[in-house]
Amino acid sequence: MKFQYLGTAAAEGWPSVFCNCPACRAARELGGRNIRTRSQAIVDDVMLLDFPCDTYQHALQQHLDLSAVRWLLVTHSHTDHIYPAELVNRGGCYSHDMTSPTLDIYCNEAVRDYIFKAAGHELEKDVTDRLHFHIVKPFEPFTAGPYTVTPLPAKHMSTEQALFYLIEREGRSLLYAHDTGRFYPEVFEFLKKRGTPLDFVSLDCTSGCYENGENNGHMGLADTVIVKNRLLADGAADESTRFVVNHFSHNGKWLYDELVQRAGKENMEPSYDGMTVEI
Repeated sequence: MKFQYLGTAAAEGWPSVFCNCPACRAARELGGRNIRTRSQAIVDDVMLLDFPCDTYQHALQQHLDLSAVRWLLVTHSHTDHIYPAELVNRGGCYSHDMTSPTLDIYCNEAVRDYIFKAAGHELEKDVTDRLHFHIVKPFEPFTAGPYTVTPLPAKHMSTEQALFYLIEREGRSLLYAHDTGRFYPEVFEFLKKRGTPLDFVSLDCTSGCYENGENNGHMGLADTVIVKNRLLADGAADESTRFVVNHFSHNGKWLYDELVQRAGKENMEPSYDGMTVEI
């Protein structure tokens, strides 16, 4: 599988649009990998993970044909993970000669309802007829083309069950675990019972230098180390598993070079916008 990080920031982006904190000022000055758009990823150029307002920019930056995307996995209804207004442009006079006019969207009920609440007044019938919604549940795998996907419960919000996803294809596996605190015990148990080490693990590191502990909806680097060590101890990961931390906020303070150093000490890597991995 080819996996690419399109955006790697938390909700506010980095630098945050209205912010002049030291971390945002430094990112503007340094540029490069310190500039982070809202988190999104893509698998094999055909499966999107989340749909933020920066999707259009990602398509331009990474030379993507977004009309070729066949499957969209959405983690939860926070606005940095689903931007319904852009779906309006999938039909009518806005889009011609699309590679795949049909888009299958896998999400919880809150995401589906939010899409229609936010953009339903502009979604034309030719668009909605080709948006196929699939309401998914934790630990209930489904098939999307050549992929087997298992939604897992994220520890993130009280108003809905946020999700993250295990994606498998032809014996290879990736775990995209964002907008979650340290995993629920049943998630660790599920990954342990798979019996096969994960090939690639992407972990939320929104809080950067801060440890959030058991009950917060995000993780800092110290939390990701705890999760990584538990996966290794359970046999859900091994020495060949590649660990990457992602979904960064200016509130976590560490810029890219410092993240490289600090995550590197834990045998992990920080993501950056456009980073591509072969799994």
